[in-house]
Amino acid sequence: MPSFNIKPNSLRLGLTFSLTMSLSACQNLPDQPHLPESQALSAKVTALYQQSDSSQPTGANTVKADKTKLIEAISEQQDIRPDLSGYHPIVTGANAFAARSILTDMSAHSIDAQYYIWHNDQAGQLLLKDLWAAAERGVIVRLLLDGFNNSTELDKHLLRFASHPNIAVRIVNPLMHRKFQTLNFITGLPRINRRMHNKSMTFDKQITIIGGRNIGNEYLSNDENSQFADLDVLLIGKIVADIDNSFASYWDSPLSFDVETLVKLDSTDTTDFLAALDQLGYDADNNTNSSLTVYKTAVESSTIDEDLVGKQVPFRWTDMQFLSDHVGKLDKTVSSDSNLVHQLRNLLGTPTKQLTIISSYFVPTKDGVNTLVQLAENGVDIKILTNSFDATDVTAVHSGYSQWRPVLLRSGVKIYELKSTASRENRDNKLWKARSQSSTSLHAKTFAVDDHQVFIGSYNVDPRSANINTEMGVVINDNELAESLHAALSDDLLRQAYEVKLLDNGGLQWHTIEDDKKIVYHSEPRVDIGDHIWLTIMSWLPIDWLL
Repeated sequence: MPSFNIKPNSLRLGLTFSLTMSLSACQNLPDQPHLPESQALSAKVTALYQQSDSSQPTGANTVKADKTKLIEAISEQQDIRPDLSGYHPIVTGANAFAARSILTDMSAHSIDAQYYIWHNDQAGQLLLKDLWAAAERGVIVRLLLDGFNNSTELDKHLLRFASHPNIAVRIVNPLMHRKFQTLNFITGLPRINRRMHNKSMTFDKQITIIGGRNIGNEYLSNDENSQFADLDVLLIGKIVADIDNSFASYWDSPLSFDVETLVKLDSTDTTDFLAALDQLGYDADNNTNSSLTVYKTAVESSTIDEDLVGKQVPFRWTDMQFLSDHVGKLDKTVSSDSNLVHQLRNLLGTPTKQLTIISSYFVPTKDGVNTLVQLAENGVDIKILTNSFDATDVTAVHSGYSQWRPVLLRSGVKIYELKSTASRENRDNKLWKARSQSSTSLHAKTFAVDDHQVFIGSYNVDPRSANINTEMGVVINDNELAESLHAALSDDLLRQAYEVKLLDNGGLQWHTIEDDKKIVYHSEPRVDIGDHIWLTIMSWLPIDWLL
């Protein structure tokens, strides 16, 4: 029998290759993404609604069942302006949570929610509990999530949640290895690099919330360590039907899998959904500043239910356009010409006066910088607000942005960077003020073009939003809103942000106000030598397309 001299390195390589191949062989998604039960539930939703007749607003849906006070109040406003849509900004985390919770409680027929991240924390579990209570009343709940940030524990909660006969949960472009998620990077690339970043919640097909917020404590300004400054918008009118149709296209896609096809509970696990919610227990220390108390106070303090029924919400009515990536962007089955970024360019055209960009992840790339420089040289007033190094939650993104600051500043573009110590929203509210020592990070995605167009949604000004992830948003045609956004980036912002300025020698300065005094930093604030080295190395890498 011949002998073989196998080197240890060769053996390890062979074992690694064999393991990778065997794992890849297991990387098959279920053949049937949609189970009969969830299909029947979707059919029930369709049966609840009928297309509008000539007496109803164009594009609106009417409920066959008796109208609730909420639906009646919204319908009356729509009837007066059948070709327009109403919007109302939701700025604070307290109002963002309260609006979702209260509208869930007010819904009578259906709730459709679509999110990139839904954390297994107090915010996530409280809203799941609210949705469960709605289902108990007969409301049909459909929850569509991207699976990239899901944990094993959240998977279990979602499976128990979906056990309700009025609830269905689907996961878009799911990770196959749910327990050992790192394995997906070996077996699932490049598929898992593409994610559904959309964010919306629609109630009774009459009113919806879209914007930049995910569901989690930090997204709702209620985390002791990290908080995101963000923006949502409450919408009614014609635009809601477009958002509803977008949700349906993702929900019905073969890329969306019922959670039951992906996750299995241990046969010995008989815990029911409500009993398993482990983040909602009694606060033994009676801490009035606990997350649960803050959320409870936010709901109790809100009057959105009374204001909606009484038609007291100050909606501004105007023409709007809804934009969304096709779900086929996730598996590259549609042309890139259909991407939201191309829709935006066609709709907005070329700015001629002003361009104000607020983007948590601002990675303009060489082509984008050239475009901005050309606009500035043509006389367009351009202002940008993004995160400072200390405020960003993705260091790589800062490396993809910071290298372009001198070029942009030289052309006349104004750049502001949010400080991690920015004042917390609702600081006059004692409960929310207690969170004011946590780190702040910008998470909003909005921009204004000239004197009439404003985009609000999930789209960041970066290559990932443009080319890889799916996004959604609305363009609001309103002079007042555009003017407010342009005016927001000014010296009044310097208590919460730095203005970056270019010196004659090419160096940079960071101007801000601290303790009522003007302060000038001659090196990037809160960036040490190690950070500089790391950012420089990352700026050399050809990774902009991933950011």
